[in-house]
Amino acid sequence: MPPTNPDKHDRLRISRVVDVPLREVSGICLRRGRDRQMSLLAVGDRAAKVVWISLPESDDESLDWQTKNIGTFTDSDLAGDDPQIEAVCADGAGRVLLLQEWPPRVELVDFEMSQTLASIELHVEGNDEIAVSWADPAGSHGEGMVLLPGGHLLVAKEKDPAALIEFGPPGSRSQGLTRGGALAAGDRWVVAEGKQEFVGLATWLPGRALAKACKDLSDLEIGPDGCLYLLSDQSESIARIDDLSPGGGTAALGAVWRLENIEGKPEGLAFTAEGRAVVALDKPKTRKNLVLLNPPIATANAAQP
Repeated sequence: MPPTNPDKHDRLRISRVVDVPLREVSGICLRRGRDRQMSLLAVGDRAAKVVWISLPESDDESLDWQTKNIGTFTDSDLAGDDPQIEAVCADGAGRVLLLQEWPPRVELVDFEMSQTLASIELHVEGNDEIAVSWADPAGSHGEGMVLLPGGHLLVAKEKDPAALIEFGPPGSRSQGLTRGGALAAGDRWVVAEGKQEFVGLATWLPGRALAKACKDLSDLEIGPDGCLYLLSDQSESIARIDDLSPGGGTAALGAVWRLENIEGKPEGLAFTAEGRAVVALDKPKTRKNLVLLNPPIATANAAQP
């Protein structure tokens, strides 16, 4: 599949609007439970809560949201109010990873045990522009993430400067991300339990076309086609990213789509099994803050980009 011309944008239209019972939704993801049921999870940055629904079989079915208060979990360091949770993802064992903007860290939680299994600080070493911004409480930090094999993590730094950063245990080597190379569906994200720290292993800065199409980086997701996708709030766009070479470098634009008639800040990205984008909107109220978009853009049988 040839890249979409960044100067001639395809557009995605809204096919359904949903109410999520969270203020200022900041992240969404799909989660496969231990019973193999697929759920859509959502988090907001104003409360230490995760809400979820079992995915309906049709767009017309009503939705019954459930809620977990993460702030009450054993060993959690998340504040009950204003926890600054910016992203969420889940592994094949049904465990959930939460990304906190400041201080930069993630918590791996088990819903059934109501417990935080691992608390991981995220550090960027050195004194370059990215490291200085990452260490600054007023700087730009993580807004999205995807799980990589080997216990590694890919995080989107929002802006000033925008970047993709691979984190892993100190002393480990960058593995980058190729199509189909993220943590496989059904696989467990292997990481030690308890408090620990990860360091930045590699950084990819947006190339010229990607920087033009996406002024900031608001969320990351792996599509059913195995490709990496990026959501931009400021540009109201979704971009497909080419392979990221181990060791860092440039993140190149593969294709881009504009979001049509969006009312709210696009902050969270997920995909249906058919490759349709689901986008969460950061709004002060819990109304009309999740949209399902057409046409599908990440179909599993798509040709290589």
